[in-house]
Amino acid sequence: MTKTELMKLVGKRVFVYFKDGEKIYGTLGYADEFSEKHDYHTPKCFYIGNTAFKVSYVKKLVESEVSE
Repeated sequence: MTKTELMKLVGKRVFVYFKDGEKIYGTLGYADEFSEKHDYHTPKCFYIGNTAFKVSYVKKLVESEVSE
């Protein structure tokens, strides 16, 4: 995965599969700065809920076909 590929999916519901075998589901966000609008997540990291991660941790990312 590349940062560009993940950036295209920010704001969308996705499944994220990590290299360590974990999987999460939710709306993908990206923290460009340390601020309240990103719930004070680490800058330059992607996040879903309270889980923040870097591109290098992602094995695979799949956009959800289910919309809310």
